[in-house]
Amino acid sequence: MIRAAFLLFLAIVPAFPAGAAENSVRSAPTRPGAASPAVPSASAPAAPSGEKPLPGKRFGRIEYVSLAAAAPRLGARLNWLEAGRRLELKGPGGRAEVETDSREITVNGLRVFLGDPVVASGGDAFVSRVDHERCLLPLLRPGHGQAPRAAPRVIVLDPGHGGTDPGKINDRLGISEKTLTLDVARRAQRLLEADGHRVLLTRDDDSFVALPQRAAAARAAKADVFVSIHFNAVPRDNRTSGVEVYTFAPRFQRSTNAWGAGARDDTEEFASPANRHDHWNVLLAHALHRRFVNDLKSDDRGKKLMHLAVLRPLDCPGVLVECGFLSSDAEARKIASPAHRQQLAVAIAAGLRDYAAVLARARAK
Repeated sequence: MIRAAFLLFLAIVPAFPAGAAENSVRSAPTRPGAASPAVPSASAPAAPSGEKPLPGKRFGRIEYVSLAAAAPRLGARLNWLEAGRRLELKGPGGRAEVETDSREITVNGLRVFLGDPVVASGGDAFVSRVDHERCLLPLLRPGHGQAPRAAPRVIVLDPGHGGTDPGKINDRLGISEKTLTLDVARRAQRLLEADGHRVLLTRDDDSFVALPQRAAAARAAKADVFVSIHFNAVPRDNRTSGVEVYTFAPRFQRSTNAWGAGARDDTEEFASPANRHDHWNVLLAHALHRRFVNDLKSDDRGKKLMHLAVLRPLDCPGVLVECGFLSSDAEARKIASPAHRQQLAVAIAAGLRDYAAVLARARAK
């Protein structure tokens, strides 16, 4: 009965044109694209739990904070590994390694892309205030400054594409993204229901569901978590493989791929609904990212940022996972195997268990 009502809701939510919310082509394409921005807000991101903001310093148009000053706020110890170039931060959430003049850091051995490059100045390293508050703080001090979140009960899985939208196709192997995402979602659904969760799919057959409908359905279900499942591809590239995990870009930051040569700066000075959950989005992404890389030994292409239309309107934590590359025949052959798709489903279920455990530890504090 619940599933029937959910599918009825999908049927009556107004659909938008299929191409209305798509981004332009990107180097590592992710199909759900950008939608129009939300209502603007005049203030910068507030410090967690009303704490006094750390002193800032501007480099160009971006406000930065000193990592030496931020380390105590992160509950971390700072140690330079290479003077003026590389340092580590160790906190309750683990260890981060940071390199100046780079947007890429590692957290607990996983690649994470900041929204802005790290800057070296006066013998110190600086990260943007947004990266400090919306990336490093969640990962190194989970739950700090946030209202406690209950354990997730309702999980919405979003099998990408469907119907007239096949997603990526590997013609040589005769497989399409829309079929594979639905199969992985159904497998993960069974595992999560066995754990006691109420699990709903945004589509349970080969039908087209517009991006706004997917998020709207999650809101109607009062979802606690939203996971959009996809497979990746790069044109004319048979070698690139691995997993990418995306969260909605924080306010004042551009998408990861918008830093590429000739790319348009897509920074938004608007807060979208998804930004209310920036802290938890990062933790959810990290939990899934770790399972894919550590359990499946997937090549780690990083946790990235994107203004994704399927995530923008969410009122719960949500991520998009690119589970592998169909443009790589070697990886596509694995994905075509039911046994490997079961492993993908197991990784999703395990990552969601890990996320629930992080919430429990945060509540205990």
